[in-house]
Amino acid sequence: MNPSPPPSPPPEGDPEDISASESSKLSSDNLFRFLVRTGSGLALGGMLASLAAIELGEAGKLEFRWHWAILPLTAVGLALGHWFWGVLWRAEATDTPTNRIKLRNASILLGLVALSSFWYPLRFVQEERRNEVLSGLGLAALVLSAFGWLIWKAIQFVTENEPLDGEVDPPSEKDRDKK
Repeated sequence: MNPSPPPSPPPEGDPEDISASESSKLSSDNLFRFLVRTGSGLALGGMLASLAAIELGEAGKLEFRWHWAILPLTAVGLALGHWFWGVLWRAEATDTPTNRIKLRNASILLGLVALSSFWYPLRFVQEERRNEVLSGLGLAALVLSAFGWLIWKAIQFVTENEPLDGEVDPPSEKDRDKK
């Protein structure tokens, strides 16, 4: 009796073989995107909601109190986070001028929301202390900007001899001069 030969492995590129690995990659990618969108959205929502909850209490101290606007602002932040990441991933997937403009505008909008939410509580600072607070904030912004610049320059220095995308060898002197 001749035993039947063992089944041959599926040929490379077989749809069944690819779909299993692609499916797990896609589901983990979808889970990652859901977590990023939701986490960012909840953080934005919490930031916006905290602005609605800030009140000037007795003795001139800031207090957090319940306000009806907390829930809608949380929903706005959640929607804003979901929307921003969708714009970013769309721009990453298809690099068109329209998507780049949408990403730039979305980033500007988020920057304006961040600056507004930062400046809004400053209205509670007492008039006689406002100059001290503003000079301290200016100094903090200067120091953080300087450290950001140093980090950026350090990254440039470290990656200076890295090969360009798709290349194996480091760039030659001539290629580096083109940058």
